[in-house]
Amino acid sequence: MMTTLEKVKRLEQYIIFNNSTVDPVLDMSINKLLVREYARMNELKTRLLNQVMKFEQAYSLASSEFYTRYEKGEMGDEMDFVEWAATVEMLANVDQNLTLLHEE
Repeated sequence: MMTTLEKVKRLEQYIIFNNSTVDPVLDMSINKLLVREYARMNELKTRLLNQVMKFEQAYSLASSEFYTRYEKGEMGDEMDFVEWAATVEMLANVDQNLTLLHEE
């Protein structure tokens, strides 16, 4: 079974080979997939932002300040802090994905 990446590479080769004669339905399908993934990432970002806000309120500390101190080892290794750090990192990854998906 082919991975998603292998399928995308295969599709890329097909498009390159056919140059500008790609079926408009294929183009429309790809656009819909990109829009769907962008919406999914936005939904995930909203959930992660809500989690981050709960941590910030509970500890009266901005996530940027928390993460800087956490990375320096100043916050300890309480489960909340591990989860908060992971959430901050996930949020950064989601933002990168949104940037990639939104490029025109």
